[in-house]
Amino acid sequence: MHITQYHAAARRLHLTILVSVAAPFAATRHVDAQRAPVHGVTLDSAVAVSLVRNPDLVMARLHLDSAHAERRIAGALPNPLLSATPSNPTQYAVSLQLDVGPARHYRIKAGDEGVAATGYDQQDARRQIVFAVRQAFYDVLLADSLRSLAADERGVFQRLLDADSARLRSGSVAERDVVATRLQLAHADAVLSRAVVQQHAARLTLQALLGASTPDTSMMIDGALAYRSRPITVDSVLALALTYRPDYLASEVRVTQSSAALSVARASLIPMPVVGAVYQPSQPFTSGSHYAPSVGLTLPLLYAFSGERARAKTSLAASRVATDRARLQIRSEVTLAYDTYLSARALADRYACGLLTDAAAALEGARYAYDRGATGLPDFLEAARTYAETRSDYLTAVHDYWVGLFGLERAAGIDFVDDRHE
Repeated sequence: MHITQYHAAARRLHLTILVSVAAPFAATRHVDAQRAPVHGVTLDSAVAVSLVRNPDLVMARLHLDSAHAERRIAGALPNPLLSATPSNPTQYAVSLQLDVGPARHYRIKAGDEGVAATGYDQQDARRQIVFAVRQAFYDVLLADSLRSLAADERGVFQRLLDADSARLRSGSVAERDVVATRLQLAHADAVLSRAVVQQHAARLTLQALLGASTPDTSMMIDGALAYRSRPITVDSVLALALTYRPDYLASEVRVTQSSAALSVARASLIPMPVVGAVYQPSQPFTSGSHYAPSVGLTLPLLYAFSGERARAKTSLAASRVATDRARLQIRSEVTLAYDTYLSARALADRYACGLLTDAAAALEGARYAYDRGATGLPDFLEAARTYAETRSDYLTAVHDYWVGLFGLERAAGIDFVDDRHE
């Protein structure tokens, strides 16, 4: 392409400005991992704070306290009954139900199982909150990275516009080129504004999960998006889920609890003995003593606890259905989480193992061609934007990979990643 020496010098000036600003785009993925550490919230500290202050976990702890109270109620002995008979002669009596039969045994067992099930419910709430915090933390890392990329890209167009405006006054470039650059800068401003809003929204979401009382969009985060692949099989995750998932364990415990409740209803048909003593101060009994023992039974004559037995049978059947449904749901969640993880890992592998390098090579090729006058400025800008978009897609893929890995841990009900990256 024929150009004058003056225009060639102008192109070289363009190139110097663009390459100096676009240099951060050409950094490899290792640069993020080698950033100077920032004193702020880490992934582990965010999880630790959420386990103490998250409202859902606070409610789960309160439910567990209530279950312990129900257990104490189930194991409590009945209070004695005091009575007086003002007649001739006056009598005073005390009686006590002997709650030592099978009904008490099964009632205590149902209370114990209720405490265990509620404990598993608390663990399940913890499982969900930990995943939500980890996802929100990586959402913040992604938002920060995208905001940095948007700011870098805006800097490219701002410096280009400054240079083009100066050359327009000297008559070395056409006005349409300056207009085109100004439009690109306006678009970059819009992208940066949206990135800032997303950055703030991600922080507010994380702070809500941490139970923060005051929103702070300037909260410092200590972490970076970096990719490290690891092999995981779906069978191993499924085996962990059927062993450790607290919601599944809670459903199994509630089957036992419902069975114990049914036994309580049936055992209530057994008469409960009542023992006591009577005091007659005005005159002695025929035995010559002012005291006499008393015995009795509570007979289920007017009501045979049919409602309790029907309710317990229904509860037992429902708990068994819930256990079957939980088992099916676990298989579905593990399968879906594993597919999501594989998809994210494959995409991150592609970007890390070739696409980023190809985009960087294309940018370098466009720079070389532009320096030699073999291509125009629009081609070079397109190559720079393509690399920025590729890097953005790579960061998003790394984010999705880690969220997919956290999703697998949530599906398994246990943390099995021993070297997670913060």
